[in-house]
Amino acid sequence: MASRNISFNVTIRAPRPLVYSWVGDHEKFGSLLPGRTTRIVDGTGAGGVNGEGSVRRVSFGVSYTDEKVTAAVPDEYVEYTVVDGSPVKNHLGRIRLSDAPGGATAIDYRIEFDPRIPFTGLPTEWLVRAIIGGGLAKLKRKLEAA
Repeated sequence: MASRNISFNVTIRAPRPLVYSWVGDHEKFGSLLPGRTTRIVDGTGAGGVNGEGSVRRVSFGVSYTDEKVTAAVPDEYVEYTVVDGSPVKNHLGRIRLSDAPGGATAIDYRIEFDPRIPFTGLPTEWLVRAIIGGGLAKLKRKLEAA
């Protein structure tokens, strides 16, 4: 089965600490996505309760996916992997923030995964693109309107 690679590149006219306060907080970023996102394990490393070691549960009705933050650098970087309840394996998500002209923030969000079930990679990719892409678009509108 082929690995899937998804990338999003979004620039938001807002300072990096403000953007990170959304993408680095499980419940705040989850409020921009369908379903419900809650932190079920507090982090103990860099990034505080939402940082390294934290686990968030993304629920859609009776199904869920648990994601564990494996690295965090406040205002710069979040890395996470799926640890339970997902139709994918070998998942790795990376969110990098960098300064952009005019005090804006560039978001480079990449997700890699392998489908667990043959022939489900493309539909899963489309779903992830819709969910994360929609969330990033909402974040852009929200922060640029403030």
